[in-house]
Amino acid sequence: MDLPLLDGRPQPAVITAGDLRRGRECEFGLLVELDVRLGRREAVPAEVDPIRERFGDLGRDYEQEVTDELTATIGDGVVDAGRMSATEVLRVLQDPAVRLVHQVPVAGGRFRGRADHLLRDEGGWVAAETKLARKAHRHAQLQVAAYAEALESAGVPLAPFVRLILGDGTHIDTPREELAEELHEVRSRILEVIDAHAAESGPVVWEDPRWKACLFCDACRAELAVREDVGLAAGVRATTRARLVDAGVTTLTALAERTRPVEGLDDEQLAVLRSQAGLQLIEPTPQEPLPYEVFAPELLAQLPAPSEGDVFFDFEGDPMWRGATATDTGLEYLFGSLTASGDFVPFWAHDREQERAALVGFVDWLRERLQRWPGLHVFHYSGYERSALTRLAARHGVYEAEVAQLLEGDVFVDLYAVVKSAVRVGSRSYSIKALEPLYMGDELRDADGVTAGGDSIIEYQRYREAVAAGDELEAAARLEDLRQYNEYDCLSTLRLRDWLLDHAG
Repeated sequence: MDLPLLDGRPQPAVITAGDLRRGRECEFGLLVELDVRLGRREAVPAEVDPIRERFGDLGRDYEQEVTDELTATIGDGVVDAGRMSATEVLRVLQDPAVRLVHQVPVAGGRFRGRADHLLRDEGGWVAAETKLARKAHRHAQLQVAAYAEALESAGVPLAPFVRLILGDGTHIDTPREELAEELHEVRSRILEVIDAHAAESGPVVWEDPRWKACLFCDACRAELAVREDVGLAAGVRATTRARLVDAGVTTLTALAERTRPVEGLDDEQLAVLRSQAGLQLIEPTPQEPLPYEVFAPELLAQLPAPSEGDVFFDFEGDPMWRGATATDTGLEYLFGSLTASGDFVPFWAHDREQERAALVGFVDWLRERLQRWPGLHVFHYSGYERSALTRLAARHGVYEAEVAQLLEGDVFVDLYAVVKSAVRVGSRSYSIKALEPLYMGDELRDADGVTAGGDSIIEYQRYREAVAAGDELEAAARLEDLRQYNEYDCLSTLRLRDWLLDHAG
């Protein structure tokens, strides 16, 4: 977002592709950013997200790879417009010898940006954006459509479609007419929001019903925390919060005490949210570090009886891993398995062939245990393990029938689904890490080292960097940290299973 000056006075804001995305996600957060630029408030401290930073670095690297590949493919007639003005690049695009332009400055009305690529096509120039993601997200499609529209308004002949070059190398072409109406609505709404607030005095007010809030960005989290806002209750999303606020329920306390109906919420949903808010208001104590309520003990009683052969399973994966080609991405580098007797059995993989071997080794090991203990179960937390096993079997073309048979039976048990069906806790998060105060006692995770899934991704990147640098000691230390982290996750799954059984019936 830019605030140009004329005679020392701010002019109407000029928005960017980033503003289009932020405005779609959270109007309140967008206005907080505007207030900072207008000098109406201090910036909100941003929560450091090393994963986001790492993906940003990888995205820039991938964009350069695509730029180099397109340049090599086109050969002659390639221009880098990175230091050109929008006016200068318009003259370049009129040259029939030019076939490809990178880093194209775009200026149209109250929109500014820089398109990654323009490729000459029979139907006109194709606006293309490089994205590390492996699917075409809507905000990316609207971004490149905004570039195309601005260029066309400046007289550039544009193709009737726009292109996304995704992280797996695929090209997704979308007709511009399919995006035009939504782009117009999104851009008009964002400019309306910005202009209305800029014309007022003072910073944006959290309770202002005119602005949509996502409840999860840095700006929203800061407001929620200081106000004990009803949006802090687990299960309350933006639409639910709006209904509660309309009914005068603005805080966790008000929600915990609410007995009268709320329009748009059925009685059962309101009862669940009321209980959740009440639990989150209870101050933790050494005796009860995480308040909880078992509201369906009969469902816990349906958990399988323990078996000596039971396995507690957790994957560690690196979505940033890249193989030999652009389409070869994402690696499951550790299949962590803890037995009921306390033996930790890891299956490691640091390339595609090793990943295949780890899958085969894990399935063989599990089938051997099933022969010895036919009643064993594999406990995990969330649906990732099931989907990853299916994906791996298809990727490598091995044990597809065997994996399907294991998953279609009752061998794998998702404890996240069990928890959500029967237990409420005094936490906004229901991650396994958030639940651990219930059952880990004095063995809670150390705050240092690898403590979360995002940490493990960064740690694996550091392991790979140490390997590339030939630092065997550093690589071994990083791998040991990852092994301990994964083993703890498996142990946590075992302890959670036992805690749930203790509260069944």
